[in-house]
Amino acid sequence: MEKQGALSGAIDLPTKQKLKTNYHKRMDDTEISNQTTSEWGKENFDVSARFLSYLRSERTDTTTYEIAPTPLTGGIDSRIYQYKLEGKQSRVLRILPPTRDAKELVHLQTVYKILSIHGINVPLIHCVCHDKSILGGCFAVMDLLPGSTLSAQEPEIQTNVIGKTMASMHDLEVNPIIDELKKSGIPEEHFLSPAVLKNQLNIFEENYPWTSEHVYWLRDRLPLAGGKLSIIHGDYHAGNLMFEDGMVTGVLDWSFLIADPAVDLAHIVNLCLLYAHHVIKDLTLDFLENYRVQVLKSYSKIMPVDNELIKAFRVLELLKALCFADKIPEQFQSAQAQREFIDFIEGATGLPLEFEHSTDNIETLCQ
Repeated sequence: MEKQGALSGAIDLPTKQKLKTNYHKRMDDTEISNQTTSEWGKENFDVSARFLSYLRSERTDTTTYEIAPTPLTGGIDSRIYQYKLEGKQSRVLRILPPTRDAKELVHLQTVYKILSIHGINVPLIHCVCHDKSILGGCFAVMDLLPGSTLSAQEPEIQTNVIGKTMASMHDLEVNPIIDELKKSGIPEEHFLSPAVLKNQLNIFEENYPWTSEHVYWLRDRLPLAGGKLSIIHGDYHAGNLMFEDGMVTGVLDWSFLIADPAVDLAHIVNLCLLYAHHVIKDLTLDFLENYRVQVLKSYSKIMPVDNELIKAFRVLELLKALCFADKIPEQFQSAQAQREFIDFIEGATGLPLEFEHSTDNIETLCQ
């Protein structure tokens, strides 16, 4: 993956001066939560002490910090820390919110190991703790990858790198990875299309009857009979790419699938046009639209872009956001955000949507 990150030069944007003014308002430039600095300090103290106690209970040798856990930015609903034990390499501690389960970390542990074997730079997960009482949620200890997030770069660099590296990832051979995942015991419906897509649509129909007309619309447009298969990240943006010396040094925080490339493209289009302004309030729509255009322009130099399929996957993703509104970041649970999601779905499909949110414990969608 490092070679995929080499830059070929900046892109001339129509509003380059405006983007230069706003680039510090990055796509992921938000603290891990809305806590104040003083609250972070208190929580950091608690995490440091409790995590060290956990480590000592798991090890026979004396364990002390050289660098205590320090909060990192990134991740809307996870807490992320960097730490270093004496005589050891620096590591990352990732704590999930209490509503999420350790099985997703165990799943990623297997996925990351297989992706790493096939030359993709991911943070290997060294251990997973299921006990939510220790740190307020399940957690994992992971590799610290070199560099800083791509979001520190100017927007024209971000869009060029995102588009080019995503396209290069989508162009990789996936059959060896599929074989390894099957050998590891991961069911196809958890990672491989079209099984994943069929499972998602079935869950909609069984549990959310108000989506029935839109599911019919999706069945007519999604590649349910098979098609192009690629490695899908699921949340491919500047905050999840580590970058150093003009190269991508690692890819973080996967919602891994093997599916059509339009899944990733649909997500970044939704990120630009429907999600980002709810996280960073002063991002302008012009800025976000230019960002989207330049990502797709960079991507299309390597891989084709199917706008109709992107639209269908955008609808699918937004239906998931509505059906499982209590499981997504709070910024996207507001009435305004949900109204925007519904407006897009209705405009794209030409079908009215009578949204009925339920917080019942219904089977969640894979990935």
